[in-house]
Amino acid sequence: MRFLGWVTAGCLLLAAGPASAEWFADVYAGQAFTESHTVTLHTPPGQSVFRGVEFDRSLAYGGRFGRYFDAVPYFGLAVDLFSSSSPISAQSGAVDGCVPSGGCNNGRSSLKRIDIDSLTISADAMLRLPLLKTKSAPDGALQPYIAGGLPLFITTVNPRSTAVFRNHQDATDVSFGIKAAGGIAFHIAPNLMLFGEYRYTHVQISVDDLEPASDPGAAGRLRTDLDTHSALIGLSARW
Repeated sequence: MRFLGWVTAGCLLLAAGPASAEWFADVYAGQAFTESHTVTLHTPPGQSVFRGVEFDRSLAYGGRFGRYFDAVPYFGLAVDLFSSSSPISAQSGAVDGCVPSGGCNNGRSSLKRIDIDSLTISADAMLRLPLLKTKSAPDGALQPYIAGGLPLFITTVNPRSTAVFRNHQDATDVSFGIKAAGGIAFHIAPNLMLFGEYRYTHVQISVDDLEPASDPGAAGRLRTDLDTHSALIGLSARW
């Protein structure tokens, strides 16, 4: 969150500059919700497939820097740094394959707390629609926009209270995913805009270096898809 504070301060300083609205620097925060999905665990006894695993809501925040081009003022490019989480809380359900408590003939079992944290770095293409143009807002006082990119996800998985993996020993996956976003921004000061944004991200993670509790020193794996919806609000400095 210290990062969020520094970027907010930077946005307010940039907003004090001369009016232009070509370059922009954004800071934002909100809530992220990840859809239920299958979680597959690989350990020495065999494969365990937990279906319909639910993820908790979490805080999402980040910053974005970019520019809309003079020749095509509705088109821009940006670099976005985004942090979110998809934690798994304690829950039970049907398991296909090996049950952690013993046996590989399917059954029911519990999946304890696992923290999943993602840092996303994305190069985005952005399109905006400049509306309500005025002398003080030549690029539009109201700007609906859309954005998309192919982000790099750096995802850390940290078992907290599981019986399957050794707890408090994390492992990291690095994978490319997809991102799509849409929102609306409006001027609240000559060089400052307030915006609301919906964002969807998808990534498939496979963390291969988790240590099984039943066989210390061996390699365990966790695989799942993270389909995350985020509702964000932020400030955008324009100059």
